[in-house]
Amino acid sequence: MDQRKRSISKVQEIVQALEVDIVIGRLYPREHLVEEQLARRFDTTRHVIRQAIVELDAAGLVVREANKGASVCEYSPDEVNQLYTVREILERQAALMIQFPIDQPAFNTLEKIRAAHAAAVESSDMMTIVATNKTFHQQLFSLCGNQFLSEIINDMAKRSNLVRFTTSTSKDYLRQVVVEHSQILDALAAGDQQRLALLCVEHLQPSRRMYLERKGPLT
Repeated sequence: MDQRKRSISKVQEIVQALEVDIVIGRLYPREHLVEEQLARRFDTTRHVIRQAIVELDAAGLVVREANKGASVCEYSPDEVNQLYTVREILERQAALMIQFPIDQPAFNTLEKIRAAHAAAVESSDMMTIVATNKTFHQQLFSLCGNQFLSEIINDMAKRSNLVRFTTSTSKDYLRQVVVEHSQILDALAAGDQQRLALLCVEHLQPSRRMYLERKGPLT
């Protein structure tokens, strides 16, 4: 692998690791990202760290300010409601666009991802929990047949990492996610499109609700 490809690979590794840190609450909203500390942690240069921060900024997870550096974003309650309203609209529509019956290999792939996620929840493997949950939803919404819609849904899900830390380490919540993934697959297998759309919308609500409860009433 040449130097440029190694650099790109390292940037992606750092971006993914920091995304997980945000999801599980290892990095909190408004927390400052110290380049020197991150360079030591990932055994790389500050230049590579800056590239990763630029990507996180573009994804809406980090904000960069002149003379202040970068810090994890924080959403207001109103912004969270706006974000999740958009997600509800997009994910419901994607579910309603899925063509039935589902291709069996695609269904089998979803089932394997679901099982891997469930196993990770029981073993409290947070890295795998985050990765398999992300992959499950990407695979699910790719079934809508519209590449651009799938990409927008993925982008909105990534922005929601700033909200999900309120629930991501709760074992009860994670086990409920496992149940809901199974319910989604049951609806897919049954060809019940309306139930599938409803489940996709309901699946979004706990993180939204718990974040808003943590922030308190709108002012």
